Amino acid sequence: MDTPPEHMSTRTAAGWTVAIAVLGAVAGLAWGGPFLAVACAISLGGGAAVGSVLSRRHMVGAIREGRREAAALGYADGIGDMVVLGVSAYRVAVFPLSGPDAVDPAERTARRKAAYRLTAADGVPHRIREAAAAALEAIDDERDRDAGLAIADLMKTVQEQRHT
Repeated sequence: MDTPPEHMSTRTAAGWTVAIAVLGAVAGLAWGGPFLAVACAISLGGGAAVGSVLSRRHMVGAIREGRREAAALGYADGIGDMVVLGVSAYRVAVFPLSGPDAVDPAERTARRKAAYRLTAADGVPHRIREAAAAALEAIDDERDRDAGLAIADLMKTVQEQRHT
């Protein structure tokens, strides 16, 4: 159930307005009879309606801003994970477990290009970009042990980025 913030705001405002109007009617009836009950219901209900209309714009704006921030964080998390995946796929092509001739040179080149493109993509945080560059450098220089450590550092950086 994905209710837009405008509908949530309208429903909430209507509920509070009715509740306050009823409270005014009950209080007016208890203090002075039916005429005061109607007057209190109208004045308190009207005040609640005006207040909810004035605060609605601020509330809807805050909800939308929160959704934009959540979407931006989700994008940064996803792109960080994709960088790790791309760099890891490139490492597997450079250092295959079944021997140096197990991966076609064209596939190796394609994975290298993909890893570099992912690292250079818009929205990749600077810390992740630096860690990925270190891993790519180690892979390009064919230093398997350093590449493994650099990828572990890249994964750690992505996790840290997710928690900030």
